[in-house]
Amino acid sequence: MVATSSLDLGVDFSPVEQVIQVGSPKGIARLLQRAGRSGHQPGKPSRILGVPTHAVELVEFAGARDAAEAGNIEARVPLMKPLDVLVQHLVTCAIGEPFRAADMVREIRSSHAYRDLTDAEWEWALGFITNGGGALASYPRYRKARVEDGRHVVDDKRLIQQHRFSIGTITSDPAVSVRYANGRTLGTVEESFVSKLKPGSLLVFGGRHLVLVRLHQRVATVKPAPKGKKGHVAIWGGSKMPLSSELAHAVALRLCGDGKPCAEMKAVAPILAIQRKWSRVPDDRTLLIEHARSREGEHLFVYPLAGRLVHEGLAALMAFRISRVSNESIQTTQNDYGFSLTARRGLFLGEEEIRSALSGEHLLDDLVECMNTAELARRQFREIARVSGLILNPPPGRPARSMREVQSSASLLYEVLHRYDPENLLLHQSRREILERQLELTRLSKAVNDLATRPLHFVETEHLTPMAFPLWADRLSALLPAGDAASRLESMLAELNHAAG
Repeated sequence: MVATSSLDLGVDFSPVEQVIQVGSPKGIARLLQRAGRSGHQPGKPSRILGVPTHAVELVEFAGARDAAEAGNIEARVPLMKPLDVLVQHLVTCAIGEPFRAADMVREIRSSHAYRDLTDAEWEWALGFITNGGGALASYPRYRKARVEDGRHVVDDKRLIQQHRFSIGTITSDPAVSVRYANGRTLGTVEESFVSKLKPGSLLVFGGRHLVLVRLHQRVATVKPAPKGKKGHVAIWGGSKMPLSSELAHAVALRLCGDGKPCAEMKAVAPILAIQRKWSRVPDDRTLLIEHARSREGEHLFVYPLAGRLVHEGLAALMAFRISRVSNESIQTTQNDYGFSLTARRGLFLGEEEIRSALSGEHLLDDLVECMNTAELARRQFREIARVSGLILNPPPGRPARSMREVQSSASLLYEVLHRYDPENLLLHQSRREILERQLELTRLSKAVNDLATRPLHFVETEHLTPMAFPLWADRLSALLPAGDAASRLESMLAELNHAAG
């Protein structure tokens, strides 16, 4: 048995007969790629079994099969001008054999990614590898290449060794070791998960219920939790992927009733019947908005069916624009099907107000203001600094520096460049990548333009609908202690089950 959060890795073991996909694959290509890890030899069939973690994922599996059979696979959009990769490549080439700038730039521009590389960007890249460029020119450690007889050459043996140890473009969320106080190791978990927990927080890891004692230098010290206590289940990056546009469309078609009858849709039919009775079933041809009231105030549930990252941007944008008018504090949650806004009052809106809040006018300016993209770009800069060689990985056999130290180095570099070299192209790249990675700006822009043309259905609901309940529950889980949230969820589920008969 091979278990990973994402079988996108090269697990090519021919004896594997069956892949079990727990939860949605989030994309058609991912589903097919993971299925292909079974029967991995000519003439053998690939088998994949989908295990849904909630009712609507039944619809996702049905939609994924429809799209796969129709050949509607996601396109791979190539990166354009990743300058951190370019400067690493130039140093690698100079280590192998000195190169002339004129010959190298012709070769670089022959590739698709750099076909539009400007002269100014090329000169910046050469300056970066020779003197660190701009604000870093005074520091010898950033001078990697020198010009000799018209050729760029790297001949510092120590620098060559450091570069070889740090070469590569794959960056990942750093792993944190999970250990008991006696030193016994339970495994590793991603830093992005465990860093959100405070000492005393409960978590479930490796089938054990644990209490986090402290997190220090990439080691999470834990102890057994009291019996009956539940906590955060460890999650990995593979479980946080957004729904692809193609799979979202396939899901929308299934929700509309398209496609041949199948076991998945038969199983989820009672849930969709309740949704249809209390409101409408969302799709990607219209925009369904539900309004509900609870003891917390008002809730607005919006269902664009555009994927988690797009919904994160839309939720932040809509909350920012509404609060600018109402002066109300608005909380947001999102999933792959929609997003919710919660405020004490001011969310019972007319169509004109909703259209204005989701308008594409001043889209980028409002996103930058409401999403704190400067802080997001600072975190993204850490990856770019590693690939470009500004931060070097420690050699094998030596203790790895703590991620706090690496983050501190990246933050210091970011501040220096931001203050003394604001036009540094790596800073521009970090901002550009965070807009695409964190917000999927291109897809977000398309979604905003699409929403402007959709008919709008505003429904006042007496109860939380099956599509609204997960959004409400996510918000509750984030705000309340685990025990209190569980009690509220059980109470609400009992109320909704009673209302649904």
